Amino acid sequence: MLYAFLKRLLRQFLALYHRIEVIGLDRIPTNGAFILVGNHVSYADPFYIGAMIDRRVHFMAKQEAFKISLFRWFLHFAGAFPVNREKPEAQTIRTALGYLDRGGVVGIFPEGGIRGDNHFEELKQGASYLAVKKNCLIIPVFIQGAERALPKGSFWLRPVKITIKIGQAITPPQSGTAKEKQKAVSLAMQRQLRLLKEGTQHVQTG
Repeated sequence: MLYAFLKRLLRQFLALYHRIEVIGLDRIPTNGAFILVGNHVSYADPFYIGAMIDRRVHFMAKQEAFKISLFRWFLHFAGAFPVNREKPEAQTIRTALGYLDRGGVVGIFPEGGIRGDNHFEELKQGASYLAVKKNCLIIPVFIQGAERALPKGSFWLRPVKITIKIGQAITPPQSGTAKEKQKAVSLAMQRQLRLLKEGTQHVQTG
C-alpha cells in the first residue's frame, strides 16, 4: 500500500534528520475508535505525529489549505478533511463521526490553530463534542521542537530534535447532561495537555 510505504519512509527520515523521540507510544490503542488531540505549533505537526503513530490518523485541517491544488491532493492522500475553524459545518462533523463509526482515529488541534504559547486557556469544543457523542477515548499528545524545525513563514525544515509525548487516555463521564460531559472532557484535556507541556505527567517509553 502506497500510504504505508510512504509512512515508513517518513519515519526513517524523521529518525535521521530530527532524531525524533516518542514517549508513551504504548498508550495508543491498537484498535477501536479514538480522538487524538494535541498542541499546534507548526504546519508540520500532523505529519510528524501521524508518521510516528501506527494507526492512520484523519486530521481536521483548515479549509483554506484545501484551496491549493497540490496541498489538497496531499491532504486527501493523508486522510485529512477540511474544517471551518470559526464555525464547523455539518459535513465536517459527519465526516469525523463517520471515521469514528468505522473504528478510525480522528486528529484535532483543539486550540483552533497554530499557537506558540500553548497555555491552553481556551479550547474549541469539537473534540469533546465528538468524544461524548460517540463515547470514545481522547488521547492527548504534546509535540516539542516542531516550532523550531519549521518556524512560521519558513519553507525549509531545520534539523531540530523533535519530541512527541503521549498522555493518559481521557474517558467521557457516564453521568450528567451532554453539556456537563463536554465540559468535564474539555477540562480533562486542558489539564492533561498542560501536564505534558510541563513534563510532570509520568509516561513510559513505548
